[in-house]
Amino acid sequence: MNSVLQRTMQPELKAHLIGIAGSGMQSLAAVLLARGWQVTGSDLRVSGAAELVGLGAQIYPGHVAEYLPADATLAIYSDAVPPENVERRQAAIQKIPQLSYAAMLAELAREQPTLAVAGTHGKSTVTALTSSALIAGGLDPTVICGAVPLGEPTGGRAGAGLLVVEACEYRENFLRFRPQIAVVLGIEPDHFDCYPTTAELHAAFGQFMSQVPSDGTVVYHRGCPVARRLARELTCRTVSFGLSPRADWSAQRLQSRRGRYRFQLGHRNRPAHHISPIGPIRPIALDADIALRLPGRHNVVNALAAIAVAAETGVALDAAAAAIAEFRGLRRRLQCRGTLGGVTVIDDYAHHPTAVRAALATVRRMCPGRRLWCVFQPHQASRTAALLDELAASLHNADKLAVAEIYRARESAAGRPGEVTATDLAAAVRAGGRDVWAEHDLHEIQRRLRRELRPGDVLLTMGAGDIDQITEILVQRLRADRARS
Repeated sequence: MNSVLQRTMQPELKAHLIGIAGSGMQSLAAVLLARGWQVTGSDLRVSGAAELVGLGAQIYPGHVAEYLPADATLAIYSDAVPPENVERRQAAIQKIPQLSYAAMLAELAREQPTLAVAGTHGKSTVTALTSSALIAGGLDPTVICGAVPLGEPTGGRAGAGLLVVEACEYRENFLRFRPQIAVVLGIEPDHFDCYPTTAELHAAFGQFMSQVPSDGTVVYHRGCPVARRLARELTCRTVSFGLSPRADWSAQRLQSRRGRYRFQLGHRNRPAHHISPIGPIRPIALDADIALRLPGRHNVVNALAAIAVAAETGVALDAAAAAIAEFRGLRRRLQCRGTLGGVTVIDDYAHHPTAVRAALATVRRMCPGRRLWCVFQPHQASRTAALLDELAASLHNADKLAVAEIYRARESAAGRPGEVTATDLAAAVRAGGRDVWAEHDLHEIQRRLRRELRPGDVLLTMGAGDIDQITEILVQRLRADRARS
């Protein structure tokens, strides 16, 4: 038992989670509940955490000092909750130990071998895919995922085996981990409030990878030149994945149909069924192609990452491949919300130019020949300013486009004089020759959509803020419109 949790040991462990409605916090809460903790929590928007109530948690709306139980063992807060939060101040008054979400994950990681998934894009998907593969292989992982798999109440799972967790680079949180296995996906500038220069970002990832022990493994995306360079500097075992035949694990004979891909698994530029039982890799009979239910070429890379990890943990590749092929996806990751009145509504978390471009390209392939509407909500003014031109260019694949006001997570809601706005991003899009609506208020955009959407159209909503609330309202109103017609 590590020092922090050891100091808080009581007959009954009681955690209060401040900001409990975040996907990662919900996953953590589910794991604590399954391990016998009593869990309370609070958030400004609690509707998204309703599933936790059914698991035994007590959840309060808003933030009030009295929500914090007097006998709480530990107060855990998300990175979006500042020190001046009334519940955090109350915890200090009551001398209740406080840990950030990332710090709590690191404490749990000290208790069991850990597999940490890092990188700019795909962490949640690879975490979930890998967990599915490990479970199919007979392992019993504990999982703390930053998104919710479709059909599940949360992204958390309590097991007796490996801890599978996302390791985010924000505030260098991933440096809290010393995992036995580290997965490194693409590395691109993203958190500009934490890494003023690209060199600082690369140095942080290099340190994260170097913290894997000499008997551990770093599994990295060969298609990312930064990850490839950093991997060459390591002394531990390294394994690569990617679309290049030079990767240890690759996709051969890649084919697509309406945005979904199938491929033959390749190992060191040979079909995987030729693998001999050397090292941790078990012999397999894998002659059939892997056909993914997940749409998008980027998810081929994510699937290869999960397969590489499965191989490193000794899971039979046929079992891993079958689980990965059947995986249905995550909430808010190209999630089809339904077709209402002939309009298909798809919701996605994309907020970085690379992810935005991939999402639009994937939806084009999923729905060929249909008019594509896009509502994009930028996430953070600092990111929008730093990536303004790239974001503008990434949005050009839409036929009809609206840019919502910036969701200022961890930033002042009022903004600062001279700070970038949604109007600036819209102007950059127009400068590139693409029309964009003048409306930026989400409710105004939603009302205009109801007027102008037509049967056969496809609507893609994107962003890491609260745009999913508007998507939900729009779906409900489209459903009501269809019932009346």
